[in-house]
Amino acid sequence: MRITQQQLHRVSLGSLQGARGRLFDLQRQSSSGLRVARPSDDPAAAGRARVLASLVAEQSTYETAASYGLARLQTADAGLAQAANLLVRARELATAMANETVSADQRAAAALEVRQLRAALIDVANTKYDDAYVFANIATDTPVLDANGNFTYDVDTYDGVLEAELGPSNRTEIGASGAHAFARRAAAPTSVEVIDEVDLLAQALEANDPDAVRAQIDQIDLAHRQVTAERARIGTRIQRVQEAREAATTQKALYRELRSDLVDADAIETFSRLQLAETTLQAAVAVAGRILGPSLVDVLR
Repeated sequence: MRITQQQLHRVSLGSLQGARGRLFDLQRQSSSGLRVARPSDDPAAAGRARVLASLVAEQSTYETAASYGLARLQTADAGLAQAANLLVRARELATAMANETVSADQRAAAALEVRQLRAALIDVANTKYDDAYVFANIATDTPVLDANGNFTYDVDTYDGVLEAELGPSNRTEIGASGAHAFARRAAAPTSVEVIDEVDLLAQALEANDPDAVRAQIDQIDLAHRQVTAERARIGTRIQRVQEAREAATTQKALYRELRSDLVDADAIETFSRLQLAETTLQAAVAVAGRILGPSLVDVLR
């Protein structure tokens, strides 16, 4: 079979252009760090990478929601810890002021402090995180208690807590119940109206009535147990939210790693192939130089 000069030129040009194309692709991979920068580089890998990218975004959403829920729960937990301390102080005052030897002036002074404790408890019930009331149920932008210490919603109807989607089929509570912590509810016969019980203690002290003061000691104890019970429930919720966040973080890292395996270039392998491509191009230029002539090869370099 006779090989014409035109065929030799065509083969030489094809080899030279192919070598240059491979070198260009490897240079792009080396500079960008990506093996698949566009779908045409590897359609199958690009398709799988898009799916993995959407999974990474989904897990990021769950992770963000869990972080928000955790911060919200921790704020509520700190609030209930403060409320428990306020009630401990109220009980201390009630115990001290129940003694028959205490004067009316002393009880009046104690009443002023109890009034301050009551005001502080209202502030705790209206604790906010990120402009939302953490103990609210149906309207997180509305205070749980009004200025007089009354609930702004029906505690028997709305005693649940805020929930969030923290994973596939994982809807988790990220709130605290003001109704459970501070209200008397029909579903819980031993529950008490925490603010009212502190108010009754203040009234007993102002009336200089030691019997009424003694009667409030047990009620303040009930209020304290009620607050700490809701705090215990928050502790369980915090653990669940932490687990959900850790799961989302782990899954996100896994999907990112799988995507990286698909689209990222291996640095060592790419550098080795780049050196080989440079050598191949130099060889192709040398061969083409002998066939096409040095002047034309110089133009094609």
